[in-house]
Amino acid sequence: MDHQTTQNGSHDDPISKETEAMLARLRRSLRAAGWTQARLAERLGVGTATVKRWLHGRGLALQTLERMCAIADLAIADLIDNSRDPDPASDHLTLAQEEALSTDPTLSTIFFMIVNGWPPSEATTSFSVPPEEVEAIVHRLERLALIDRLSGGRWRARLNPRHVWQRPPLRRLFDRQLKQHFYSLDYGDPDTMFSAETIKLSPTGLARLRERIETLRQDFRAIEEQDRRSAVLPGEWYAVLSVARPMKQVAEINRAARARNRKPGG
Repeated sequence: MDHQTTQNGSHDDPISKETEAMLARLRRSLRAAGWTQARLAERLGVGTATVKRWLHGRGLALQTLERMCAIADLAIADLIDNSRDPDPASDHLTLAQEEALSTDPTLSTIFFMIVNGWPPSEATTSFSVPPEEVEAIVHRLERLALIDRLSGGRWRARLNPRHVWQRPPLRRLFDRQLKQHFYSLDYGDPDTMFSAETIKLSPTGLARLRERIETLRQDFRAIEEQDRRSAVLPGEWYAVLSVARPMKQVAEINRAARARNRKPGG
């Protein structure tokens, strides 16, 4: 017997590990696109239990795999590439990588596009970055070990899309590049999309709010993934910011402003 069978009945060999890596990537892609097992079962016309078996490789035919990949907007070639490197995307950047991204807005923009599944050429299409500059930046990202070259001229980020951008270098980048766009918005314009609320929270409630903001970020990505598959009309890029600020700081700013206005000649 060429392969030994483990106690749970699976074969501990490179083929089964490769298959599991492919299915794990498929499951992650479906979840990111908002596809639950129940919704997937409805689309495929089978029971939820059948979908669960398929997603773990039991009774899965090639034709069914192709259908599920199409639903996830994922090529089988991508699954194969990932199975050769089962965990290419990490949830960690080195400080040097973050510093490089934080000092070059175009570099970071193209990297964020690749992280979220867009080709580098999108920077030319949507932001008029010259193709030769895009090519140079892509090669720089590769040298920084932030992306991998795949077959067919495709690229894959080495960072999980769910990564939380909280360390100082990227925070400084957001402060320089993102904040000004929201400060300059005309909030009186009916076309400006925003929502605001004032709430009083305990430390426990604040922790729940922080979690909800991160959940919203994942929801935004799921909306984008679904829109990419189903939209008929061309789209455009939007910056979405979820932020909370203690009202105590606002009150202090208002008090300082009133004090200045009360000064003679103010």
